[in-house]
Amino acid sequence: MEWSTLQTEYEGLPLYLRKPNYKNIYEYKAKYPELICITHEFDNVKDNGLPTSQYNKSLIDFDNEVVNIFQGKNSGIIFLVETYGGTRNYWFFGENSESISSLFNDLKNKYSENKLELDCQNHSDWTFLEEYPVTLYKKI
Repeated sequence: MEWSTLQTEYEGLPLYLRKPNYKNIYEYKAKYPELICITHEFDNVKDNGLPTSQYNKSLIDFDNEVVNIFQGKNSGIIFLVETYGGTRNYWFFGENSESISSLFNDLKNKYSENKLELDCQNHSDWTFLEEYPVTLYKKI
């Protein structure tokens, strides 16, 4: 998967964004009405909220597993990874909250040392993409 990245600032702190290069992300809108976020609270951060370099390097395998959590399941897509204020949020659209629950529990058990949270909500209108504080699908 190819990704676009953007480094910007939001409320005085660095904001790092990654998004996959979908030709037309809206083609998935009818299939995936659920907005899903996996939040990882960092253990080692700099004063600006970014992870320390060594700690960030240690997260490579974890990060790869999270961004590919739906791979082969055909029940969701990742559309954004944001790093900001001591956390990394992995944003997905999915079929329903059940489609991610067992996958998230497996992830949480495998990486029990990581502070992880799951949030799911129906968001069939996909306004999140337009309401996001950085115009993400126009800028990156």
